[in-house]
Amino acid sequence: MDEGNKPSSKQKFVDAYIALVNKISVERFSEFKPFFANEKDLESAVQTFRDGLQDVLIAQVNKLWNETDIDNNVEMLEMLKSKAAGCTKKVWRPTGKSVGEQVRPLIVNKLHISLKFYQYQLGFQKQRTEELIYKIETMRAKYKAMQEQRSKLLQQIANEVDTFESVRVRQRELDNLVNRDLQL
Repeated sequence: MDEGNKPSSKQKFVDAYIALVNKISVERFSEFKPFFANEKDLESAVQTFRDGLQDVLIAQVNKLWNETDIDNNVEMLEMLKSKAAGCTKKVWRPTGKSVGEQVRPLIVNKLHISLKFYQYQLGFQKQRTEELIYKIETMRAKYKAMQEQRSKLLQQIANEVDTFESVRVRQRELDNLVNRDLQL
């Protein structure tokens, strides 16, 4: 097969899962036959199950492929297999590289995975922080509005008390005048 028509390693996994799902037969669900009106309904339910399972499995493969660097790892394994194909002699370190050089790609790969994880966590924390900031700003606005309303109501009460006091003073003056007039 030439390189253009060669399926990717991801496609091989997807094809394997599709083949796995397609092996699920209606006979495996025979105990549920009494719950269906006819055989076509059971077959339809089994096909719906297969479709759902296939969608979930493919979604998981896609998620795994997006979160890790599987293509590069598979390419590296294939390259190592092709290099070692002609060698029959057992060698402790067939690459001839030092241990540090040999494990460096693994360390870099681990760091890439860690970086993706931390980026995901950072995105989650950023989203959570933005939500909390929005809630805090909303509560601050409500609190400020309540303070303003309280100030207005306190001023209104003070004005009412002043008006009441002035009316009371005027009433006492009028009472005094009436009492004087009655005494005369």
